Amino acid sequence: SQESVTINKVDGRWRVGGRGDYPAKTGVVRTVLLSLADAKVIEAKTANPDLHARLGVDEPNANGSKGIMVTASAGDVSHAVIFGSTAQGDYRYARVAGEDQSWLIDQNPDIPATVGAWLESDIIDIDASRIKAVSVRHPDGEAIQIEKFAEEDTDFRVTDIPDGRELSYSTVANGIGGALNDLDLDDVRAAMPAEEAVTAEFRTFDGLTIVARTIRADDENWISFELSGADSEEATKLRSRIDGWQYKVADYKANLLTRRWEDILKPV
Repeated sequence: SQESVTINKVDGRWRVGGRGDYPAKTGVVRTVLLSLADAKVIEAKTANPDLHARLGVDEPNANGSKGIMVTASAGDVSHAVIFGSTAQGDYRYARVAGEDQSWLIDQNPDIPATVGAWLESDIIDIDASRIKAVSVRHPDGEAIQIEKFAEEDTDFRVTDIPDGRELSYSTVANGIGGALNDLDLDDVRAAMPAEEAVTAEFRTFDGLTIVARTIRADDENWISFELSGADSEEATKLRSRIDGWQYKVADYKANLLTRRWEDILKPV
């Protein structure tokens, strides 16, 4: 069965119900709504319910159904349309919920299939060139520190490399330094206690400090952020976005925020 998603307009902004009213991707919502409003019938198709599945317009809660039901509500008025399979590239089969007649329409909106894909994905975007130092600390006490001497430096230096060990390659720390570059979410939830978290603290040359706390739960990485330091328009905007939330991110990004020595050193 399909995952159900509810998008509400709250204080003039589209938000995702079931995710604490986290901001939705306005462009995606707009595209879907316009496709509903602008749809024109190209031709009538089957009115036989037994054939609906062939066009993907069977009930979305049916086993194996490919149909996606979009319900638009305003006040007491509600319209529900089931979007089915794509046809002829730019068109799509569709059916008004509750009716047997199906249609080929001149719209083919990209409708996200998961809740996460409806969410505004941007979290933080701080380029590695702005980062002065990063420290990664694990609950067991293991810690890695990287730094740059000057803002114009390209590469990060790893401090206190264990005796007798070598870095796997000279620029291995650059991945850690760039972990906050174009960081997007896969999902979000209200912040929960981050006990036994791996803490990655980023300090920028212009006085901003971002602390990322990563926990592993049910084979997923969840990260909360805390920002301090520079008082700027950027900092204010970032705080308004990250405060009170915990984010699920791509594994490769979470791995950069939770590096251990064995991840960046040559094998013994």
